[in-house]
This record gives sequence, C-alpha cells and structure tokens, in this order.
Amino acid sequence: MSVRDGAATMATIAGGGGGGGGPASLNDLDNRSYLLQIYPRLTAQSSACCCLTVHKDSTAASVISDAAAALGLDPGRSYVLAEVKESGGEEWVLEAGDLPVQRVLLWPRKAQEKHAQSLGFYFLLQERNRDGTIRYVHLPPLSKEQQVQQLAARGFLPPPQDDFADLCNLPVLNEDTILNNLRTRFYKKKIYTYAGSILIAVNPFKFLPIYNPKYVKMYENHQLGKLEPHIFAIADVTYYAMLRKRVNQCIVISGESGSGKTQSTNFLIHCLTALSQKATPAFGNAKTAHNNNSSRFGKFIQVNYLESGVVRGAVVEKYLLEKSRLVSREKNERNYHVFYYLLLGASEAERKEFKLLPPEDYFYLKQQNFKIEDEEDLRHDFERLQQAMEMVGFLPSTKKQIFSVLSAILYLGNVTYIRKSNGRDEGLEVGPPEVLATLSDLLKVKEELLVEALTKRKTVTVNDKLILPYSHSEAITARDSMAKSLYSALFDWIVLRINHALLNKKDMEESVPCLSIGVLDIFGFEDFENNSFEQFCINYANEQLQYYFNHHIFNLEQEEYQEEGITWHNIDYTDNVGCIHLISKKPTGLLYLLDEESNFPHATEETLLAKFKQQHQGNKYFVPTPVMEPAFVIQHFAGKVKYKIKDFREKNTDHMRPDIVALLRSSDRSYVRQLIGMDPVAMFRWGILRATIRALAGFNEAGRAWAPRRQVLCDLHPELL
Repeated sequence: MSVRDGAATMATIAGGGGGGGGPASLNDLDNRSYLLQIYPRLTAQSSACCCLTVHKDSTAASVISDAAAALGLDPGRSYVLAEVKESGGEEWVLEAGDLPVQRVLLWPRKAQEKHAQSLGFYFLLQERNRDGTIRYVHLPPLSKEQQVQQLAARGFLPPPQDDFADLCNLPVLNEDTILNNLRTRFYKKKIYTYAGSILIAVNPFKFLPIYNPKYVKMYENHQLGKLEPHIFAIADVTYYAMLRKRVNQCIVISGESGSGKTQSTNFLIHCLTALSQKATPAFGNAKTAHNNNSSRFGKFIQVNYLESGVVRGAVVEKYLLEKSRLVSREKNERNYHVFYYLLLGASEAERKEFKLLPPEDYFYLKQQNFKIEDEEDLRHDFERLQQAMEMVGFLPSTKKQIFSVLSAILYLGNVTYIRKSNGRDEGLEVGPPEVLATLSDLLKVKEELLVEALTKRKTVTVNDKLILPYSHSEAITARDSMAKSLYSALFDWIVLRINHALLNKKDMEESVPCLSIGVLDIFGFEDFENNSFEQFCINYANEQLQYYFNHHIFNLEQEEYQEEGITWHNIDYTDNVGCIHLISKKPTGLLYLLDEESNFPHATEETLLAKFKQQHQGNKYFVPTPVMEPAFVIQHFAGKVKYKIKDFREKNTDHMRPDIVALLRSSDRSYVRQLIGMDPVAMFRWGILRATIRALAGFNEAGRAWAPRRQVLCDLHPELL
C-alpha cells in the first residue's frame, strides 16, 4: 500500500454499466461486464488511458496483465494497480487477488456512471521498483513524515502525538523533528525533555511552579520516564542508583552560555548545598553580552552519603576562575556581581569605613555607555549576599575584612603611572597620592613599600640582588596582576570556608564507608567577537566533555548492544579526539608548546604563534590564518573559533609576583596575610582535623553525660548488660 495526495487532477476511471430500461436479474448481474478506464502513470506513457472490459471476478493481476499488453509495456517489468479515491486523493495499491470491480461498486453512483476526472475515483497503473517500492513520476515524492501522518489519519498507525517526552520515541528522528518537538513542548511550558537517560532543558527565563516539595515527593524512587521529564527525576534516579549499586555517581551539566546550567545545578543539589550556591555566585558570576548571570568559573559539587543514604557532608571545588574579567571586559559586559552589590547596597557607615566611591569612579568598572539600570535589584542582592555569608558562618568582622579587600582591589585599578621628568633618574611616578593612601590603609601595608612594589621589581642573581624599574606597560601588568591575585585568593578562601561549613560534624572517621554524587557545572562553549586564552581553556574543557558524551552514548552503548546480541547497525558520529590531541597531546599539543614558550626568556607572542603554525600545518583541526594576523583558528566540535594570540603567554603564567607576595605578607592585618600565605590544601586538612577533634570531644562529653543514666538503666534492666 502507498499513500499519495493530489493525484485526482491527473486521471479518471470509467465504469461501463450497460444501459437498459428495466431491472436486471441476479444472473445477469453476475455475468455482467464492466468497462474499466485505467490511466498509466509511467515514465513513458503510450496513451492517455486504457479501456478494458472485465468481469466482476477479474483479479487485479489479470487486469494489470491485460492493461500492460494493451499499452505495449515491457512484460519483463513489474506493475501495480492503484485505486484512487477522492477522500484526500489516497491511493490504495491492490493486491494481486483483489477484485477491481468490487472496488468500483463501492464508489458513488455518479462516479460509476460518469467518468469526469473531477470526480476523483479512478485506477492508476504504475511501475514497481526491484526492491518492491513503487516508482512514482510526475509528482514529487512524499516525505516519510507525510506518509506517517496519512497512514495515521487512515487508522493504520496510532494517531501522531503532539509532542514526545523522550526524543528516542520520535517516529522520524532528524534535526527538524527534534527541534520541532522541543519547541512544541516549550510552548506548553514543558521545558524538560528526555533523550534516553539525558535530560534536555530549555531555559524559560522565568520561574515555573514545578520545583516545590510536592514535586520532589512525586518523583521519589520512580523509574526514569514513568512521569513527565524533570530535573528532580534525574537527581532521584542518581541517588537510588548510588544506593542500589554502591557506586559513586556523577551528573554532568553542559550547554551554551545562558542556557540555565547554574540554576539546574541549584535544583539538583536542592537544599543540601544551598549555602554554597548562595555565596559563591556573587563572587564568581557576572553580566555578559549573552547572559545576565553568567558563571565565570566552573564548579564541582560533591555530596557525600553514608551507605544508609544519610547525607554526610559536601565539598565544593572551583576551577578556571576568569580572573582577566576583573581588569578588562568585552563591550556591554560587567565585572563580577559582588562589586556592584557592595557599591550600591552598602550603608552610609559601610561606605565611609571601606572608602567606597560611586561605580563610575572606578577604572575596573568603567565601560562604554556606563549605566546601571538595575540598582534596586543589586541593593536587594547585597542583602541576600550578607544573609548567605551569615549562614555559612561568617562573623561580622570577617565580612568587613572581605569588603575591605574588595574595596582595595577596586582602588588598585585607579593607580596611574607617568614617566619621571627629572634628568637621569629613570622610572615611573605612581599616584594619585589619595589612592595610594587609601590602598595603604585598606591593606594595612606601609605606603613606601606599596609604591616600591608597584614600580620596581627585584631580581636575585648569584652574587647580587638587583632592583630594576618597571616600564610603563610592565607596571600596568604588575598592578593588574596584584588585583587578580588578591581576588583569586579571596575567592579560594571563601570556597574553603564554605567547605568547612558543609563538613559533617558528627562523623569524621576515615573508616566510615561513604558514597557520593558529584555535580559538574561547567562553562558553556564560547565564541565571542574577541576570543582569548580564557575561551581557549573553556572550549577545550567542552571538547573533553563532548568526547565523554560521544564515548558513553555512542561507543559504550553500541558495544553493549553487540555483546547482548541485539541486531544493531552502528551509528556513525563525529569523533572529536583529533581536536583534543591538537590541544593537549604530548609533545606538540598547543598547551605544551605554550608552556615551552612561556618559560623561554626571549619568546614572544609572535614566536608562539609561529611555533603553533609550524607544528600543526596540515592538521585539519588547525585552520590557517593570514600570515600577518595575530590569531589562529581551531575547528571545534561546535564550529570554528578564532583566538587572538595576545596575552596567551602572560595569562598562562599568571601568578602572584614575589614582590607583591612580600608586600602583602608585611600587612598589619592578619586576614590579608592569611589570604596570601595560606596553603589551601593544608588549611583544608587542618579544618578536617579540627572538626574531627571537636567531634571526638563532643562525643566524649556526651558519653560522660550518658554514663550515669546508663548505670541506672542497667540496674533496672540487667538484660541490657
């Protein structure tokens, strides 16, 4: 059977019915002959139609044979007879034993007696291909989707669904049907859709009432796919898989910038890590050209459980903090949220204590057409930030120390340099004086040491110690490096304190077995007008993530099908391992070449780019650029991205300079010394040790309090002994 439409304009059928005035007997009807008018629809038509006189019991096979002979068709080919009916122009291909006349007798009387094409009831003769399909001519072939729709309309297939909760159930799977399905569901406020065990979320950019405790309970211990897709279902399935299999689990969140990855992380972790999710985004998120709340750092949140399923604690790890955003940004982008929160939300007393200025007076916050339109929201967010910090356990004095460092970072951007004008004395004059005085006060360092660190560098040789003045560009770099290093150290310290808050206080013994669920919230793939070292690192991380998906979704799944003996044709997919090797494979990967050039004293950005091009000429993932253009292009899984080579070496070796470290370690403020001098790993271990000691002390104290009562119970109930 085949399904066609629009064929009624191309052919007609005439049923010959003998005239006469009176009614015919049954025998007369049985012996009656019928005139069938058959229209050939072939590549080479010999005539407009073929008229055959047939009996009521003539089969379709005999009619086809007679029609082919009458039309002089090649007897070596195969043909089919199709009945066309007006209702939608469907074509019903007759089987060899079907009786065409019986079909005619079911047509309207007018269609039997009159044979106008406009009536739309007729037979077609068509050629059959070698594979059994019908060779259609004159009409464009119908798509599979149209065939499915028409078959469903005629009852041969279930009625088509308006949308599918799992893309794997789509009757036709291609890019168009996937996007149409996601679009249909989105307009119904169904923002979640499965693709097997993968959850696809389409950001609605507004809150939907589908996250209250009722939904958490609804999805508890349910098989994936039994209910409407939801992020709670993913969390629930992961949790019970961990308990059932006794194997640690991980949820990976990926998507483009602005797709809602961070919010999805919040929903997944739910209330368990609410502390960390409320504190770090203020320091690690920023408004970009694509996203009002873009995470400019990656995070991995690990929730630990006892084998019984009881939460034991959690740990947050950060990586790839975009420090360069602190000192420079693209057009229409802002610095980290926390600066705007502080400047617009601080009280008058706080403004005086931290010597705060309006946002437009800070060089690190200036941008084209500077205007803040969400002041009220930022003030409210500052209140929420303070509440979150209190929940983590930050004392008022600690919050003041944090805000003081933030203010100092902003003032660093206002430090300016001019060349000394007096004769032989080389070097730079640094100012303005009021900025230096404020910086000295906020960081509690001596002003003369601050000036020296911002204008000169110390070099130690075998025999001597040299003090060399910075050039203007070197001084700017040193100033910005100090700001970035301070901010990075502050961010690390905050994450460390959050981890301390999330540590389990009751059960710190290493011997206690535990399981974990990790949630990875990663940057989205980025391709901006200007891409630098940060986008290079972010996109490399996404290449690794794409490889992970490819390996687990295609490679491992298909191997499992083959092992289980399932009839399966392997799906071809784009393997991006070549791009990963281009970036990270020893010894000529771009990252290794970058490390070499970063450590070579006389290397420049030009020599680095030349080495890239020399080593990877002919690599299909490394796209050539014009000789004079200071950039290179990589063919990523998501498309081509052009990276400007500027500052690659500097950002690759971005660390706190020894002179700056020495300056900050001389601070009279212990908090500043702690930020710079701390070993995060050592401090974290000490925090665990301290928590263990406190837990054991608490346990012993409880034991001492319980002992007298236990003795009384034992006297009353000897069976307890």
